[in-house]
Amino acid sequence: MNGVGISVIICSKSLEFCDQLIKNIGGKIGTQFEVIVFDNRETRWGICKVYNHCAAKAKYSYLCFIHEDIIMPTHNWGKLLVEFAEKTSNCGIIGFAGGTIAKKNFMDWELGPNGRYRYYDPSLRKPNKDYTFSDLTYKYNNPENKEFAEVITLDGFFLFTGKEVWEETPFDEERIKGFHCYDADFSLAVAQRRQNYVCLVADIYHFSGGNHDKTYFENTMIFQKKWKNKLPQIIGNQKISIVEELSNGVSLFKNLKKNKFQTKDCISHFIEINGIRAVVIGFIFYLICKKIIRLLYRIIIPKNIRKIIWNKRHEL
Repeated sequence: MNGVGISVIICSKSLEFCDQLIKNIGGKIGTQFEVIVFDNRETRWGICKVYNHCAAKAKYSYLCFIHEDIIMPTHNWGKLLVEFAEKTSNCGIIGFAGGTIAKKNFMDWELGPNGRYRYYDPSLRKPNKDYTFSDLTYKYNNPENKEFAEVITLDGFFLFTGKEVWEETPFDEERIKGFHCYDADFSLAVAQRRQNYVCLVADIYHFSGGNHDKTYFENTMIFQKKWKNKLPQIIGNQKISIVEELSNGVSLFKNLKKNKFQTKDCISHFIEINGIRAVVIGFIFYLICKKIIRLLYRIIIPKNIRKIIWNKRHEL
């Protein structure tokens, strides 16, 4: 290893994006670096395998796994991250978007009020040649006004970490195939030993959104099963209600059905993650809510109107 510096690792499928990013890195990173590009257009390896393969060849003490469709406009961003990691004991992974809650029925890092993030939304697919980004929406959430905020899981468009961190907790290429949930799995694994952070003092432009296809939900199921005995995990005094958990579980169930998963497999997974007790409580809660809604319907809607509605619903 050649000392303090950053090995930037890119799993590439677009020469245009990749060349643009490499030029941007050279002008902004502010520290010694190398760029390791893995052209995955023909190989089509899963991203965990690509990242492990490239990280093993990295010569510097810090690794930066990034998507190629980003731009870093902040000068010396690499120096900034290295300095924070060097002075922060037990530093895990640093990203730009992450969640402070990881539910048992995990679907994604929490974007809501409990998330921490600083990045530009993918309103455009790519920047123009002059790097003007006026059409992008800036997403920012930092309620404690920190420069680096503690999180559990991170979004994979930017993951910065020490090589020794990756060596003790590499990407799980045996279980996490393809290109989904690798970031949640990697950051949660690191979070068992170290503290992850979101950087809130530098900017990043990301030019694509997620693709929640069938493989996304397949990997979500694998992730939930893998971590079911370790979740939920929370930073701070936040709480997760059983309603929130079951709501996530039902959301996954619906998406699995929408993507043509077998009903018995959906039910089996829901029970495995939540347990029979939670399922029974959820079913009772559903019945109570249904009865309350029906009662309110009878109280609020006049009988003649109810009859018209009933007839309309049952017309042939």
